[in-house]
Amino acid sequence: MTRTSRRPISVTRRALLRTAGLASVSGLVMLPGAATNYPNPSAGTGIVGRVIDLATIQPVAGALVQVDPAGVTSTSDQAGSFRLSLPPGTYTVRVSRDGYVGASRLGQVVPATGFLPLELDLVPARPTATEQAALYPRLIKQHQAPLPAPQSLTSPALRLASSGLPQYIVVYYDQANPPYQVSVPLEDYVKGVLPNEVFPSWPASTLQAQAVASRTYGVASFLANGYVYPDTRSQVYDPSNRSATTDAAVDATAGQVMTANGSVIYAFFFAQCNGVTTRNSENAITLIGGCPGQGFSYTSYCRARPCARNQPYPSGCLEYHGHGVGLCQWGAYGQGNVGASYRDILNSYYTGISITGGCAGSTLASATNEGSVASNQTGSFHVYLPIVANKGCL
Repeated sequence: MTRTSRRPISVTRRALLRTAGLASVSGLVMLPGAATNYPNPSAGTGIVGRVIDLATIQPVAGALVQVDPAGVTSTSDQAGSFRLSLPPGTYTVRVSRDGYVGASRLGQVVPATGFLPLELDLVPARPTATEQAALYPRLIKQHQAPLPAPQSLTSPALRLASSGLPQYIVVYYDQANPPYQVSVPLEDYVKGVLPNEVFPSWPASTLQAQAVASRTYGVASFLANGYVYPDTRSQVYDPSNRSATTDAAVDATAGQVMTANGSVIYAFFFAQCNGVTTRNSENAITLIGGCPGQGFSYTSYCRARPCARNQPYPSGCLEYHGHGVGLCQWGAYGQGNVGASYRDILNSYYTGISITGGCAGSTLASATNEGSVASNQTGSFHVYLPIVANKGCL
């Protein structure tokens, strides 16, 4: 399946948040439209814009802006401004600076006449607690993986031995006019999801754990329904927004999903627990009919698990931010800070699961602890030979 209509490009999605009032965190007053009101050169074509610190909304000087495939570069001045002269076309714009997490904007279109205005934002590599509080609403577009219709949890399509791991995910833009679908390579889909769910400055193992959870949830949703939405009804997917650290986390875990009894699980996750425990799936906080709501369905892999490496969420239902089922993101952040591996993190939140996937010769292996395995290894490893033999390796 291929794209049947023009894909929307998000150029200034964070600028829209700031003009809605979030800029007041830093004390910087921004007028509507100011984020894209750059001086437009009188002649030529290309990209013009500025680089800002997303935590403080202040300009970043000395940032390297590079455009691929042209290989053209520019360095931001004291006002954070940059200018790149380019012929009309579609480009990937990368920005980097010491002390920040590198970022990329894909699919940026230089028009036939004039310059494309583009604001590039950088996230501090080691943000303070105050900066994290300011960054959260600007970065995070989804605070939980939604609970699906109960019948989806037991769909026969979730069995990997029969369906195999999909190489593509179909994203359905049902609210476009007219609606259309895009077939996206699995790993590119996860790279477009992850920056909307976690801080790119978080520990590598935390980002890797979230990458596996997001991939697993996306695969389960796609296998059960035939498509995913690009918004919070599935997972927020933005094909134009990437960060170097989240991309690296996806690459490090490529092809890995969680399974239980041979089926892909719905890898639920949420933002923050009460600092004590996650919740059984049947006790999920749904907010339907009040707090804590009417609960959800029983799932063997989402049992209440200890979670003590984050503070309670002060303004949420029962001190939770989200439904409380599956992986607690701030708890995973705490575990990553003390050296837990991504497999340790995942096994601490999901019960009775195997981490299945990745390329190892001609086999697709499932491991319950660190390390790669060959097809003839036994012990604590579960090997699923038919998947790759029949479907290929990602």
